[in-house]
Amino acid sequence: MKKVLALALTAALALSLTGCLNQAPAQGGGSSTPASNNSSASQSGGSSTPAPGPDGAPAITSTEKVNMIWSHNAAVTTAGHRAAEKFKEAMEKYSGGNITVTLYANGELGTVPENDQALREGTIQIGSGTTGGLVDPSLSYFDCPNLVDSNEQAKAMMDRSGDLYQYTEGVYENIGMKMLSIVPAGFRETTSNKAVHNYEELSGLKIRTLENPIAIAYWQAWGCNPTPVTFSELYIALQQGLVEAQENAYDTTVASKLHEQQKYVINTHHVIMWSGMYMNLDFYNGLPADYQELINWVVAEIYEPFLYEESIKANDAALQTMKDAGLEVIDFTPEDYAKMREAAKPAYDLIRQTVGDEPMELIAQAQAAAAG
Repeated sequence: MKKVLALALTAALALSLTGCLNQAPAQGGGSSTPASNNSSASQSGGSSTPAPGPDGAPAITSTEKVNMIWSHNAAVTTAGHRAAEKFKEAMEKYSGGNITVTLYANGELGTVPENDQALREGTIQIGSGTTGGLVDPSLSYFDCPNLVDSNEQAKAMMDRSGDLYQYTEGVYENIGMKMLSIVPAGFRETTSNKAVHNYEELSGLKIRTLENPIAIAYWQAWGCNPTPVTFSELYIALQQGLVEAQENAYDTTVASKLHEQQKYVINTHHVIMWSGMYMNLDFYNGLPADYQELINWVVAEIYEPFLYEESIKANDAALQTMKDAGLEVIDFTPEDYAKMREAAKPAYDLIRQTVGDEPMELIAQAQAAAAG
């Protein structure tokens, strides 16, 4: 079935790009001129800038029909998917129907690594999800544990005008992706069938973690027994006792009903969830300039603010759902977080070995600035 879908998606991509490619020679004056060089002024037949579109959106003068396939692994009930629906709605509205977006959720088109590979190859055009070492080892600096104390600090760290954000744009370009957005979407928190009241009681915890050497390193540094389990198999792993704990954002935990197999919520605040949105770089570069401008505008003005606020609301609601289901909530203290950060130094060393000094220095600078 996945092979059939892949063939269908490839055909859809070819059709979506046909208009852009066929327009390039006439507008650029030569067969080698890419569509991305088309300016709004040249398409409107004059040197003046077209008036803005409705609601301040960029003016659209291109007429190519483009379909973008967006695949992700979150449930349709999550803030991430609702934000994707907002993007789809806005793109189709402000492009006058010239741009359409087809959404696939719940890993319908493949696992996280499969979707990332399809995005790089251009079989799909848009992807989203947690950024970091799972996307590419060069992004492992997003896996730093106990980096910030709040969503607000994380948001300040990834300000679009900052050096860290701009450096990250370059990292994504090197792996064939156009980074459109990175938004903090809450902390990864721990749920467990074993009560853990403080840092010391983490010792011996049998926890499912990401298939990521950085995550495994910091859980081991905290004295736990981390076990990588595919997310699709996590519910059964908890049910059968293969692991006794797991760690995800509240919203993800509840959307996947993992809390049904747990007794405690432990607010470890150990890693911020960075929700990334990215596009195949060649696809983005091949779009007309006004389409690129519209994508950037919709992301910055509609998608990103919506995702940030909805993630906070969704996580608050999910925590309440777990409380209502009878799970006991245990809060760590600032002293516990400090101990976690100190003990996680081997993980930081591993990250530095993986990504080099520059991003780690940028992380430290952005962290200091965000903390005030």
